[in-house]
Amino acid sequence: MRTSLSLLVLSAILSLVSVQAVAQNAPVSTAAELKALATAVRTKVAAGQVTAADLAPELAAYDALLAKYAGNKSDEVAQILFQKASVYSKVLKDAETAKALQARIKAEFPGTKTAAFFSQPSGGGGGSPPISADKAALVGKPAPELHFAWASTKDLKTLSSLKGKVVVLDFWATWCGPCIGSFPKVRDLVEHYKGSDVVVLGVTSLQGRVSNMGGAAIDTAGQPDKEYGLMPEFMQLKEMTWPVAFSEEKVFNPDYSVTGIPHVTIIAPDGTVRHNGLHPGSSLESKTELIDAILKEFKRPVPSEKKA
Repeated sequence: MRTSLSLLVLSAILSLVSVQAVAQNAPVSTAAELKALATAVRTKVAAGQVTAADLAPELAAYDALLAKYAGNKSDEVAQILFQKASVYSKVLKDAETAKALQARIKAEFPGTKTAAFFSQPSGGGGGSPPISADKAALVGKPAPELHFAWASTKDLKTLSSLKGKVVVLDFWATWCGPCIGSFPKVRDLVEHYKGSDVVVLGVTSLQGRVSNMGGAAIDTAGQPDKEYGLMPEFMQLKEMTWPVAFSEEKVFNPDYSVTGIPHVTIIAPDGTVRHNGLHPGSSLESKTELIDAILKEFKRPVPSEKKA
């Protein structure tokens, strides 16, 4: 992994000869490069490599990409800095450096959607980040199928079996601090739509360990039944009032452009994706506005307003 990332950094550095040819706001496509970096980061995180030293090659690669597109002030380039800030915030738990990077976004990329996000009162503090092009590309298309190896809801085997309802998918894992930190907001959403045609479903996949149960992580590598068996206890401990399913597909599902978790996707009753890449920790009002609009479109009852 380190070797391949070193090659990525070297490639980015060698491309500096073309920097002068990049116009200040010319459209560029950084999606493939960022996706490769996101994949490298999540692979290390899943393996428990979560220190600055572990992620040094990836952090250097972000800097190399920024150097490659130096002078370009487009939203696509701002996303490079945004993703690096997310690594510091969500993985390294380095709030000070994350805030410094967010300040750079506002200062160096004025007028972009990314900068506007961090200029809002809730910017960077648990709201939904600006949606990248790859996540937005799924909107309006049929939701990719998910196959469930285990679910807390009896007989739930596929995502398509929920067609006819508004489905809120929350991709998460037991080791993910920000995922668990958003649970109170998810709980509020579930309570708000209790009795409605809205299903909130936590989607995870086998991780080889179960974390955050009050002690050291429990090793479940090669023991899927053990990991499934611990989930009801985890759900009770964390007061999860919504169903959870283990998908056969990885939680970092490329079909949904899941490059970081938590990651929320909202699906309409006709099975099409309406919103992708949201954050479950955003305000109740911001989520109900999106969901209520779908319910009204399909002439489904909308619950009376409730305070967050």
